[in-house]
Amino acid sequence: MLVLKSLADTDDALAASAHLLGQAHRVDPAAADVLLDHPWLAVWAIDRVRHGATGRPDYLPFAALAAAALSGRSDATVPVTPRAGLVPVPGLGVLRRRGRSTTVTPADLTGRQWTPTRWWRFTDQSVTLDLRVDDLDPYRDCFGLPVAARLSAPQAAELERSVGHAWHLLVGYAPTHAAEVASGISTFVPLADGTERGHSVTHADAFGALAADANLDPVDLAVTMVHELQHSKLNAVLGLVQLHEPADPARYFAPWRPDPRPIGGLLHGTYAFTAVAEVWAALRAHPKLAAQATARFAVVRAQLERALVELARAGSLTSAGRLWADRLAERIGQLAAVPVPASADAAGRREVAEAERARRPAITTG
Repeated sequence: MLVLKSLADTDDALAASAHLLGQAHRVDPAAADVLLDHPWLAVWAIDRVRHGATGRPDYLPFAALAAAALSGRSDATVPVTPRAGLVPVPGLGVLRRRGRSTTVTPADLTGRQWTPTRWWRFTDQSVTLDLRVDDLDPYRDCFGLPVAARLSAPQAAELERSVGHAWHLLVGYAPTHAAEVASGISTFVPLADGTERGHSVTHADAFGALAADANLDPVDLAVTMVHELQHSKLNAVLGLVQLHEPADPARYFAPWRPDPRPIGGLLHGTYAFTAVAEVWAALRAHPKLAAQATARFAVVRAQLERALVELARAGSLTSAGRLWADRLAERIGQLAAVPVPASADAAGRREVAEAERARRPAITTG
Protein backbone atom coordinates (compact mmCIF):
# COMPACT_ATOMS: atom_id res chain seq x y z
CA MET A 1 0.00 0.00 0.00
CA LEU A 2 2.87 2.37 0.77
CA VAL A 3 4.54 1.60 -2.55
CA LEU A 4 1.32 2.27 -4.46
CA LYS A 5 0.77 5.50 -2.53
CA SER A 6 4.27 6.71 -3.32
CA LEU A 7 3.69 6.03 -7.02
CA ALA A 8 0.32 7.79 -7.00
CA ASP A 9 1.79 10.78 -5.17
CA THR A 10 4.44 11.29 -7.84
CA ASP A 11 2.55 10.28 -11.00
CA ASP A 12 -0.74 11.98 -11.85
CA ALA A 13 -1.57 9.27 -14.39
CA LEU A 14 -1.67 6.71 -11.59
CA ALA A 15 -3.48 8.85 -9.04
CA ALA A 16 -6.95 8.19 -10.49
CA SER A 17 -6.38 4.43 -10.44
CA ALA A 18 -5.12 4.58 -6.87
CA HIS A 19 -8.19 6.64 -5.92
CA LEU A 20 -10.50 4.02 -7.45
CA LEU A 21 -8.67 1.28 -5.59
CA GLY A 22 -9.06 3.29 -2.38
CA GLN A 23 -12.78 3.71 -2.99
CA ALA A 24 -13.12 -0.04 -3.52
CA HIS A 25 -11.28 -0.65 -0.26
CA ARG A 26 -13.79 1.48 1.62
CA VAL A 27 -16.72 -0.37 0.02
CA ASP A 28 -15.33 -3.91 0.26
CA PRO A 29 -12.02 -4.17 2.15
CA ALA A 30 -11.74 -7.94 1.69
CA ALA A 31 -12.08 -7.73 -2.09
CA ALA A 32 -9.55 -4.91 -2.32
CA ASP A 33 -7.14 -6.82 -0.09
CA VAL A 34 -7.20 -9.69 -2.59
CA LEU A 35 -5.93 -7.23 -5.18
CA LEU A 36 -3.30 -5.76 -2.88
CA ASP A 37 -2.00 -9.33 -2.43
CA HIS A 38 -1.92 -9.94 -6.20
CA PRO A 39 1.64 -11.00 -7.12
CA TRP A 40 1.90 -9.19 -10.47
CA LEU A 41 0.80 -5.92 -8.90
CA ALA A 42 3.63 -6.22 -6.38
CA VAL A 43 6.20 -7.12 -9.05
CA TRP A 44 5.14 -4.18 -11.23
CA ALA A 45 4.96 -1.67 -8.36
CA ILE A 46 8.35 -2.49 -6.88
CA ASP A 47 9.99 -2.53 -10.30
CA ARG A 48 8.35 0.82 -11.09
CA VAL A 49 9.75 2.36 -7.91
CA ARG A 50 13.22 0.99 -8.58
CA HIS A 51 13.49 1.72 -12.30
CA GLY A 52 10.75 4.17 -13.25
CA ALA A 53 8.66 3.69 -16.39
CA THR A 54 9.53 0.42 -18.12
CA GLY A 55 8.00 1.02 -21.55
CA ARG A 56 5.06 -1.29 -20.97
CA PRO A 57 1.62 -0.29 -19.68
CA ASP A 58 1.33 0.38 -15.96
CA TYR A 59 -0.43 -2.36 -14.05
CA LEU A 60 -2.23 -0.21 -11.48
CA PRO A 61 -5.10 0.75 -13.85
CA PHE A 62 -5.77 -2.95 -14.42
CA ALA A 63 -5.95 -3.45 -10.65
CA ALA A 64 -8.33 -0.48 -10.42
CA LEU A 65 -10.60 -2.13 -13.00
CA ALA A 66 -10.58 -5.35 -10.99
CA ALA A 67 -11.30 -3.38 -7.82
CA ALA A 68 -14.32 -1.77 -9.45
CA ALA A 69 -15.59 -5.17 -10.57
CA LEU A 70 -15.07 -6.82 -7.18
CA SER A 71 -16.70 -3.97 -5.27
CA GLY A 72 -19.81 -3.95 -7.46
CA ARG A 73 -19.14 -0.69 -9.34
CA SER A 74 -20.19 -2.03 -12.73
CA ASP A 75 -20.49 1.46 -14.23
CA ALA A 76 -16.99 2.67 -13.29
CA THR A 77 -15.07 3.76 -16.39
CA VAL A 78 -11.34 2.99 -16.25
CA PRO A 79 -8.80 4.22 -18.83
CA VAL A 80 -6.34 1.41 -19.67
CA THR A 81 -3.60 0.70 -22.18
CA PRO A 82 -3.77 -2.88 -23.50
CA ARG A 83 -0.60 -4.93 -23.63
CA ALA A 84 -0.28 -6.99 -26.79
CA GLY A 85 -4.02 -6.56 -27.36
CA LEU A 86 -4.91 -7.76 -23.86
CA VAL A 87 -6.39 -5.97 -20.87
CA PRO A 88 -5.53 -8.11 -17.82
CA VAL A 89 -7.95 -7.84 -14.92
CA PRO A 90 -5.98 -9.19 -11.94
CA GLY A 91 -7.43 -12.38 -10.54
CA LEU A 92 -10.43 -12.31 -12.86
CA GLY A 93 -9.25 -12.82 -16.46
CA VAL A 94 -8.24 -10.95 -19.61
CA LEU A 95 -10.21 -8.89 -22.10
CA ARG A 96 -9.12 -8.67 -25.73
CA ARG A 97 -9.02 -5.04 -26.85
CA ARG A 98 -7.18 -3.48 -29.76
CA GLY A 99 -5.67 -0.01 -29.77
CA ARG A 100 -3.11 1.89 -27.76
CA SER A 101 -5.60 3.13 -25.17
CA THR A 102 -9.21 2.48 -24.34
CA THR A 103 -11.73 2.69 -21.55
CA VAL A 104 -13.29 -0.34 -19.93
CA THR A 105 -16.04 -0.86 -17.39
CA PRO A 106 -16.66 -4.00 -15.32
CA ALA A 107 -19.77 -4.54 -17.44
CA ASP A 108 -17.46 -5.20 -20.42
CA LEU A 109 -15.96 -8.27 -18.75
CA THR A 110 -18.15 -10.75 -20.55
CA GLY A 111 -18.76 -12.17 -24.00
CA ARG A 112 -16.45 -13.66 -26.59
CA GLN A 113 -13.62 -11.20 -25.94
CA TRP A 114 -13.47 -12.11 -22.26
CA THR A 115 -11.56 -15.13 -20.90
CA PRO A 116 -11.90 -15.78 -17.16
CA THR A 117 -9.09 -16.98 -14.94
CA ARG A 118 -9.37 -20.53 -13.62
CA TRP A 119 -9.90 -20.60 -9.86
CA TRP A 120 -9.83 -23.98 -8.14
CA ARG A 121 -10.78 -24.89 -4.58
CA PHE A 122 -9.49 -28.06 -2.94
CA THR A 123 -10.80 -29.12 0.47
CA ASP A 124 -9.46 -32.14 2.31
CA GLN A 125 -10.20 -32.85 5.99
CA SER A 126 -11.68 -29.33 6.24
CA VAL A 127 -8.43 -27.72 5.08
CA THR A 128 -8.90 -25.63 1.93
CA LEU A 129 -6.50 -24.50 -0.77
CA ASP A 130 -7.78 -21.76 -3.10
CA LEU A 131 -5.57 -21.64 -6.17
CA ARG A 132 -5.58 -19.36 -9.17
CA VAL A 133 -4.05 -20.98 -12.28
CA ASP A 134 -2.76 -18.05 -14.31
CA ASP A 135 -2.13 -18.89 -17.95
CA LEU A 136 -3.57 -15.59 -19.21
CA ASP A 137 -2.15 -12.44 -17.64
CA PRO A 138 0.70 -11.06 -19.82
CA TYR A 139 2.47 -9.82 -16.68
CA ARG A 140 2.98 -13.37 -15.42
CA ASP A 141 6.20 -13.49 -17.49
CA CYS A 142 8.37 -12.25 -14.61
CA PHE A 143 10.16 -15.49 -13.72
CA GLY A 144 12.90 -15.48 -16.34
CA LEU A 145 11.51 -18.66 -17.91
CA PRO A 146 9.00 -19.08 -20.77
CA VAL A 147 5.45 -19.50 -19.48
CA ALA A 148 2.76 -21.66 -21.02
CA ALA A 149 -0.03 -20.29 -23.17
CA ARG A 150 -3.63 -20.95 -22.17
CA LEU A 151 -3.98 -24.60 -21.16
CA SER A 152 -6.43 -26.69 -23.13
CA ALA A 153 -9.41 -28.12 -21.27
CA PRO A 154 -7.81 -31.61 -21.05
CA GLN A 155 -4.50 -30.13 -19.85
CA ALA A 156 -6.29 -28.07 -17.22
CA ALA A 157 -8.30 -31.08 -16.07
CA GLU A 158 -5.14 -33.16 -15.68
CA LEU A 159 -3.40 -30.40 -13.72
CA GLU A 160 -6.45 -30.01 -11.49
CA ARG A 161 -6.38 -33.74 -10.72
CA SER A 162 -2.66 -33.56 -9.91
CA VAL A 163 -3.07 -30.57 -7.59
CA GLY A 164 -6.00 -32.27 -5.87
CA HIS A 165 -3.96 -35.41 -5.25
CA ALA A 166 -0.97 -33.36 -4.11
CA TRP A 167 -3.20 -31.48 -1.68
CA HIS A 168 -4.57 -34.77 -0.32
CA LEU A 169 -1.01 -35.95 0.36
CA LEU A 170 0.03 -32.75 2.13
CA VAL A 171 -3.06 -32.55 4.32
CA GLY A 172 -2.91 -36.22 5.21
CA TYR A 173 0.81 -36.57 5.86
CA ALA A 174 2.32 -33.09 6.33
CA PRO A 175 -0.51 -31.02 7.81
CA THR A 176 1.71 -28.23 9.16
CA HIS A 177 3.15 -27.62 5.72
CA ALA A 178 -0.31 -27.94 4.19
CA ALA A 179 -1.54 -25.13 6.44
CA GLU A 180 1.38 -22.98 5.29
CA VAL A 181 0.64 -23.69 1.64
CA ALA A 182 -3.04 -22.83 2.13
CA SER A 183 -2.06 -19.48 3.64
CA GLY A 184 0.89 -18.67 1.42
CA ILE A 185 0.24 -19.88 -2.13
CA SER A 186 -2.42 -18.25 -4.26
CA THR A 187 -1.17 -18.49 -7.85
CA PHE A 188 0.22 -21.28 -10.04
CA VAL A 189 1.77 -20.34 -13.39
CA PRO A 190 2.38 -23.25 -15.77
CA LEU A 191 5.75 -23.15 -17.50
CA ALA A 192 5.99 -23.67 -21.25
CA ASP A 193 6.61 -27.11 -22.71
CA GLY A 194 10.29 -27.55 -23.40
CA THR A 195 11.33 -26.07 -20.05
CA GLU A 196 13.53 -28.43 -18.09
CA ARG A 197 11.41 -31.27 -16.73
CA GLY A 198 10.37 -30.73 -13.15
CA HIS A 199 11.52 -27.11 -13.08
CA SER A 200 9.94 -24.61 -10.68
CA VAL A 201 10.72 -21.05 -9.66
CA THR A 202 9.53 -18.09 -7.60
CA HIS A 203 10.04 -14.33 -7.92
CA ALA A 204 11.37 -12.39 -4.92
CA ASP A 205 8.60 -9.77 -5.17
CA ALA A 206 5.72 -12.07 -6.18
CA PHE A 207 4.73 -13.51 -2.83
CA GLY A 208 2.15 -16.24 -3.20
CA ALA A 209 3.04 -17.20 -6.77
CA LEU A 210 5.11 -20.01 -8.20
CA ALA A 211 5.79 -21.11 -11.75
CA ALA A 212 6.26 -24.80 -12.37
CA ASP A 213 6.11 -27.63 -14.86
CA ALA A 214 2.41 -28.42 -15.24
CA ASN A 215 3.26 -32.09 -15.85
CA LEU A 216 4.68 -32.77 -12.39
CA ASP A 217 3.24 -35.88 -10.80
CA PRO A 218 1.22 -35.30 -7.61
CA VAL A 219 4.03 -36.34 -5.26
CA ASP A 220 6.58 -34.01 -6.81
CA LEU A 221 3.95 -31.28 -7.05
CA ALA A 222 3.25 -31.53 -3.31
CA VAL A 223 6.95 -31.25 -2.52
CA THR A 224 7.39 -28.42 -5.05
CA MET A 225 4.65 -26.28 -3.52
CA VAL A 226 6.25 -26.60 -0.10
CA HIS A 227 9.72 -25.97 -1.52
CA GLU A 228 8.83 -22.81 -3.44
CA LEU A 229 6.83 -21.35 -0.56
CA GLN A 230 9.97 -21.44 1.58
CA HIS A 231 11.75 -19.23 -0.95
CA SER A 232 8.86 -16.76 -0.85
CA LYS A 233 8.89 -16.72 2.96
CA LEU A 234 12.63 -16.14 3.12
CA ASN A 235 12.41 -13.39 0.50
CA ALA A 236 9.78 -11.70 2.67
CA VAL A 237 12.07 -11.94 5.70
CA LEU A 238 15.00 -10.56 3.72
CA GLY A 239 12.90 -7.51 2.92
CA LEU A 240 12.81 -6.77 6.64
CA VAL A 241 15.96 -8.22 8.18
CA GLN A 242 19.54 -8.45 6.90
CA LEU A 243 20.73 -12.03 7.38
CA HIS A 244 24.11 -11.69 5.67
CA GLU A 245 26.52 -9.06 4.42
CA PRO A 246 25.76 -8.43 0.75
CA ALA A 247 29.42 -7.96 -0.22
CA ASP A 248 30.53 -11.50 0.71
CA PRO A 249 32.53 -12.67 -2.34
CA ALA A 250 32.82 -16.29 -1.23
CA ARG A 251 31.11 -19.15 -3.01
CA TYR A 252 29.89 -22.22 -1.16
CA PHE A 253 29.22 -25.84 -2.02
CA ALA A 254 25.47 -26.43 -2.25
CA PRO A 255 24.90 -30.19 -2.63
CA TRP A 256 21.70 -29.74 -4.66
CA ARG A 257 23.26 -27.46 -7.28
CA PRO A 258 25.93 -28.01 -9.95
CA ASP A 259 27.36 -24.51 -9.36
CA PRO A 260 28.92 -22.90 -6.27
CA ARG A 261 26.52 -20.53 -4.55
CA PRO A 262 26.78 -17.14 -2.84
CA ILE A 263 25.81 -17.02 0.81
CA GLY A 264 22.28 -15.88 -0.01
CA GLY A 265 21.77 -18.82 -2.34
CA LEU A 266 23.12 -21.23 0.26
CA LEU A 267 20.72 -19.86 2.88
CA HIS A 268 17.79 -20.12 0.49
CA GLY A 269 18.61 -23.68 -0.50
CA THR A 270 19.18 -24.89 3.04
CA TYR A 271 15.94 -23.35 4.24
CA ALA A 272 13.87 -24.71 1.35
CA PHE A 273 15.32 -28.20 1.45
CA THR A 274 14.82 -28.46 5.20
CA ALA A 275 11.08 -28.25 4.56
CA VAL A 276 11.43 -30.68 1.64
CA ALA A 277 13.15 -33.20 3.90
CA GLU A 278 10.36 -32.84 6.46
CA VAL A 279 7.77 -33.62 3.79
CA TRP A 280 9.69 -36.65 2.53
CA ALA A 281 10.06 -37.87 6.12
CA ALA A 282 6.29 -37.60 6.58
CA LEU A 283 5.50 -39.36 3.29
CA ARG A 284 7.40 -42.46 4.47
CA ALA A 285 4.17 -43.36 6.26
CA HIS A 286 2.30 -43.64 2.96
CA PRO A 287 2.09 -47.34 2.10
CA LYS A 288 2.67 -46.84 -1.63
CA LEU A 289 5.29 -44.10 -1.31
CA ALA A 290 7.41 -45.43 1.54
CA ALA A 291 10.33 -46.64 -0.59
CA GLN A 292 10.48 -43.50 -2.75
CA ALA A 293 10.10 -41.18 0.23
CA THR A 294 12.74 -43.00 2.27
CA ALA A 295 15.28 -42.81 -0.55
CA ARG A 296 14.60 -39.11 -1.24
CA PHE A 297 14.63 -38.27 2.46
CA ALA A 298 18.01 -39.93 2.95
CA VAL A 299 19.55 -37.94 0.09
CA VAL A 300 18.12 -34.57 1.14
CA ARG A 301 19.07 -35.12 4.77
CA ALA A 302 22.66 -35.85 3.77
CA GLN A 303 22.67 -32.73 1.60
CA LEU A 304 21.43 -30.61 4.50
CA GLU A 305 24.02 -31.94 6.91
CA ARG A 306 26.74 -31.01 4.41
CA ALA A 307 25.16 -27.58 3.87
CA LEU A 308 25.37 -26.90 7.60
CA VAL A 309 29.13 -27.33 7.37
CA GLU A 310 29.21 -24.62 4.69
CA LEU A 311 27.01 -22.30 6.73
CA ALA A 312 29.29 -22.76 9.74
CA ARG A 313 32.28 -21.46 7.77
CA ALA A 314 30.40 -18.44 6.42
CA GLY A 315 31.76 -15.33 8.09
CA SER A 316 29.27 -12.95 6.53
CA LEU A 317 26.17 -13.99 8.47
CA THR A 318 24.79 -11.23 10.67
CA SER A 319 23.63 -11.95 14.21
CA ALA A 320 20.12 -12.46 12.79
CA GLY A 321 21.56 -14.70 10.09
CA ARG A 322 23.40 -16.79 12.65
CA LEU A 323 20.18 -17.14 14.64
CA TRP A 324 18.45 -18.26 11.42
CA ALA A 325 21.20 -20.80 10.74
CA ASP A 326 21.04 -22.07 14.32
CA ARG A 327 17.30 -22.64 14.01
CA LEU A 328 17.88 -24.52 10.76
CA ALA A 329 20.50 -26.64 12.52
CA GLU A 330 17.92 -27.53 15.18
CA ARG A 331 15.41 -28.68 12.56
CA ILE A 332 18.07 -30.64 10.67
CA GLY A 333 19.15 -32.19 13.96
CA GLN A 334 15.61 -33.43 14.47
CA LEU A 335 15.71 -34.97 10.99
CA ALA A 336 18.94 -36.77 11.92
CA ALA A 337 16.94 -38.79 14.46
CA VAL A 338 14.54 -40.12 11.83
CA PRO A 339 15.34 -43.83 11.32
CA VAL A 340 16.06 -45.06 7.80
CA PRO A 341 17.64 -48.30 6.61
CA ALA A 342 21.43 -48.23 6.66
CA SER A 343 21.53 -48.87 2.93
CA ALA A 344 19.40 -45.79 2.19
CA ASP A 345 21.46 -43.62 4.52
CA ALA A 346 24.69 -44.80 2.89
CA ALA A 347 23.30 -44.20 -0.60
CA GLY A 348 22.34 -40.65 0.35
CA ARG A 349 25.75 -39.84 1.77
CA ARG A 350 27.43 -41.42 -1.23
CA GLU A 351 25.43 -39.20 -3.59
CA VAL A 352 26.52 -36.08 -1.72
CA ALA A 353 30.15 -37.18 -1.66
CA GLU A 354 30.11 -37.83 -5.40
CA ALA A 355 28.56 -34.44 -6.04
CA GLU A 356 31.23 -32.75 -3.94
CA ARG A 357 34.03 -34.51 -5.76
CA ALA A 358 32.59 -33.39 -9.08
CA ARG A 359 32.04 -29.76 -8.06
CA ARG A 360 34.89 -29.00 -5.66
CA PRO A 361 37.25 -27.49 -8.31
CA ALA A 362 34.69 -24.77 -9.09
CA ILE A 363 34.54 -23.45 -5.51
CA THR A 364 36.41 -20.21 -4.92
CA THR A 365 36.69 -17.73 -2.06
CA GLY A 366 36.86 -14.60 -4.13
